[in-house]
Amino acid sequence: MTICRLILCEKSSHWAAALRSALAGQPPAVVETRSLSQAEAALAESPASVVAIEATAANLDAALALIHRARSQFHHVQFVGLLPSEAAPAAPLRREAGAIDVLTSVLDADRLARLARRQFVLAPPAGPLTIRELVADRLPWLAHATHI
Repeated sequence: MTICRLILCEKSSHWAAALRSALAGQPPAVVETRSLSQAEAALAESPASVVAIEATAANLDAALALIHRARSQFHHVQFVGLLPSEAAPAAPLRREAGAIDVLTSVLDADRLARLARRQFVLAPPAGPLTIRELVADRLPWLAHATHI
């Protein structure tokens, strides 16, 4: 069991639908939040998650503050910025704040799904591993390992 989920902070379910399709039922689980405070609470429960934050003019400063605060508190967290295409010039600011990627279209949902899957595989376990989990984690063909 890992402590990684894909936490999505957006006002609508625009990205969530595309991400669920891109993940095709595979981990990590998608957690939808509608505010930065909800995203921060979800991150406290799963501190090695990928957090994708939709940028708006109203939440830009608060989102940057959340990224800064969370990066110092949760060492395994990764952030992705979700920007409308007209706000693409703000992408470097998000990257400088610590976002590993900035996406401007739901057509990039596959890219976010790949980032989330990689984070899920690299995330530390939530607690002591069972013998099955330990063996599965050591298999050289990780794609065929099952965690029961």
